[in-house]
Amino acid sequence: MGNTQLARLANLPPSTVSRLTDSLVQLGYLRVNSESGAYYLTPKNLRLGYPVLANLPIGGRAYRALDRLTESTGMTSTLATRDDLHMAFVAVARGRSATGVPLAVGGRLPVSVSAAGLAYVRALQEPLRARVIASVCRDLSQRGYSADSFERKATDPPTDYVVAVGRWQEEIGGVATTVVAGGELYALTLVAHSRELEEPDISERLVPAMLEARETIAD
Repeated sequence: MGNTQLARLANLPPSTVSRLTDSLVQLGYLRVNSESGAYYLTPKNLRLGYPVLANLPIGGRAYRALDRLTESTGMTSTLATRDDLHMAFVAVARGRSATGVPLAVGGRLPVSVSAAGLAYVRALQEPLRARVIASVCRDLSQRGYSADSFERKATDPPTDYVVAVGRWQEEIGGVATTVVAGGELYALTLVAHSRELEEPDISERLVPAMLEARETIAD
């Protein structure tokens, strides 16, 4: 994207955006496409995220657990935590088949449309749970979407796992549970194409494998 698009998305004056992007180019975080004038990120940005991920107290055991979970199910497995109104992936093991859903560390999905988000919110303690639900519902309403479905699902009592199919993309779904590790709450999710998420396979094969991974990751 160029300065005009960035200014529109950020709701900032074009002059402000121009100064910011110029500074980021000078610092080496952005480069400019000489033909289109669009900016793109440089590898230097990886330095911002990897120290955070490396310092997570669950790093090693989380990846080992996700690798085993993906190996046993064939599906992409992820560990995510809340970043405001999104769930941010802190660890990912992508399914090795051609149909594996391509997610990456650092990627984010809205709390409102992901199995990870629903599982995470249900597991929160009050009054934080109510505040997060209210924030998500307010954001959905401001963007012209109905918050009824999310609010109804988010206020359900906590369960061992949550299934959400077609909320993010019609052909994609997830099965999620939560795990506390290093004093932090995370959502552990299997992500797959919707056709792969059907009963009795979910309850008889996927959930037991996911709960076993949860035990490995948990304190």
